[in-house]
Amino acid sequence: MNRRLVFHLLLSAGISFLLLGVLLRGLTGAAAPSVLPRLLAALAAVAGGYIFAYAGCGFLQGLLRAIRYRVILKASEDHVPGLYHMSLVALSRNMFVDMLPARLGELSYVAMLNRGYRVSAEACLSSLAVSFVFDLVALSLLLLGLIGYQALHGDLKPWLLGSFLLVTLVGAILLAFLFPVLGGLRLWLQRLAEGKGKIINSVANLAGKTAESLEKTRKGGIFGRVLILSLAIRIVKYLGLYVLFLGVVLPSFPGIDTRLAPVLAALIGGEAAASLPLPTFMSFGAYETGGTLALMFLGAARAVSALVMLALHIWSQVIDYTMGIAALVLFVFSVGKLNLVAGRAVRNRGWRKISLALLLLAAGLFVFGLQVRGIKKMGALRPPSPGVPVATGRPADQRLAGLHGFIVWSSNRFGNHDIVMLSLPEQKLSRLTTDPHTEYFPRISPDGKQIVFCRSREPWVSQRNYFAWDVYLLNLENGRERLVAKNGNVPTWSADGKKIYFQRNANQFVEYNLASRKETVLFESGKNLPWKSSVVLETPVWSAARQSLAVTLRGAMRGTVVVDRHKKIERVDDGCELNWAPDSSYLYYVGHGGKEQNAFYKVDPVTLKRSLWFDSPTKYSHEYFPKVANNGRYLVYGASTGGHEHDVADYEIFLWKIGSPPGEAVRISFYTGNDCWPDIYLY
Repeated sequence: MNRRLVFHLLLSAGISFLLLGVLLRGLTGAAAPSVLPRLLAALAAVAGGYIFAYAGCGFLQGLLRAIRYRVILKASEDHVPGLYHMSLVALSRNMFVDMLPARLGELSYVAMLNRGYRVSAEACLSSLAVSFVFDLVALSLLLLGLIGYQALHGDLKPWLLGSFLLVTLVGAILLAFLFPVLGGLRLWLQRLAEGKGKIINSVANLAGKTAESLEKTRKGGIFGRVLILSLAIRIVKYLGLYVLFLGVVLPSFPGIDTRLAPVLAALIGGEAAASLPLPTFMSFGAYETGGTLALMFLGAARAVSALVMLALHIWSQVIDYTMGIAALVLFVFSVGKLNLVAGRAVRNRGWRKISLALLLLAAGLFVFGLQVRGIKKMGALRPPSPGVPVATGRPADQRLAGLHGFIVWSSNRFGNHDIVMLSLPEQKLSRLTTDPHTEYFPRISPDGKQIVFCRSREPWVSQRNYFAWDVYLLNLENGRERLVAKNGNVPTWSADGKKIYFQRNANQFVEYNLASRKETVLFESGKNLPWKSSVVLETPVWSAARQSLAVTLRGAMRGTVVVDRHKKIERVDDGCELNWAPDSSYLYYVGHGGKEQNAFYKVDPVTLKRSLWFDSPTKYSHEYFPKVANNGRYLVYGASTGGHEHDVADYEIFLWKIGSPPGEAVRISFYTGNDCWPDIYLY
């Protein structure tokens, strides 16, 4: 393999990974953290058939654009690339067009034609300008058709009329500028170039030549064909978007109107906003605003409308970028081959060029890897398999015979995560919740009569999503539930059982008084805590005896800390799930080390000196979810053989008598599904 080919391969791969990384960054930054997990779930639910149908329409649209570009260029340029090469430029342009603010990505078309195929700059600029204006003209005609359709059916939307007027006005102004105005300025531009500085001279000359090229285009008698091709491009584009719209809406947003005419009105409304030269990145914001407003006029809720339009925009960008990257790679090879044939090969600088391409590849892989890692940290997009029992007919463990009480935890053995209870010493398993939504993090009240837990707002929500949960209270005596707090997560009890504490918006620690039903925000990142608001307060637990909060920090800061009532902060260590003992005599948490990379550590609350507390010598040594019993003599926890994801991996529940050898911990659950976040109450 010669060095030139190696250079092109590395260069293409580096550009591809860099663009994919930029795209993923744009996608994850386009939604607020509170809706991002739901957005990702909606994206994952789109079936492959809809994706391939949209991709087919996208490829056809690129082909039609290439034909239109060739028709325009032939009116003013002798040297015009063939359809294959022009298609590569058109598909690449579809990727670059939204990448830069105010649609400056359109200039990629000029750069690729001029630098790659030696088409004159003025012909590139004039054909680009004519294409853009006729895109607006075609969009205006489609809007007019929809207005006529709605008027005939007595359902004319004022916003659609406003969109038509705005697009038509912008198109008319640009059309007038390109032909009568710019043509009339040609002689003035030529005089301006005489005797001026190099920069002014170059700009004026280019503008004058572009005006000449536009004049040739006007006299070429091609506008009828250009308009027909522009309408065909728009029709194919919206057909693809409609198919993709169905792919997004049908599995995740039932109840939204999917009739062709109303949906096209919404899609064109979004496209009308995105087509304007606004300072947006990848058109995020403009497209969603136009489409969201249109869907709201059709009766959809604002939040749902925004999610639908954002999911639609993201999938369309992903597909457009995939085809654009492929076209760009082929373009790089094609240009290199053409330059060699034409005798324009530059002296090969050998390994220096390859080294630069390797640096670009490394940068692209780094950016891409960071974004993939960030998305993976948002948790699973689909629920795990419920698993199967592994110990059917297993006899009761005699080591539990002397215990009286119960253990609760979250288990997905019934299809979704529910709260289950194991009675002691009977070791009888019962199901406490049957809601189709996800439930986790049960915590038993100090008197053992109630539990508080989280229930998701969607059927499946990853535990890495801090936002999509509500806090519920379950009376164990009569089975009645009641909603305690909306938008609440990881609840805990006060020592006297009169208050419930929980996390809200990821960065607040809230107190809820059961008698008065009043909420009070005690701690909040970015306000009474000296951190950015993006710092997450994970699994916060309050100690009334110590008047201190034990909390794990995530997001912009990481670690486990103790915060007293005066907001004095003391760092404990890295790790997570920092908690108080029932009598607040010590702290414990999950830290690094141990047989399977983590173990439980015990911490003196005064000196903050830590010591290894528990690490199982068995194969179930990836321990998490530690919780000390109310009497302080037992520890219940979850452990896997190496799987980490808290609500997906095959965790089993274990019970350890504190102070006994770790290998004597008793296994409580026997299911290949996910069991997590246990709590125990002993009489």
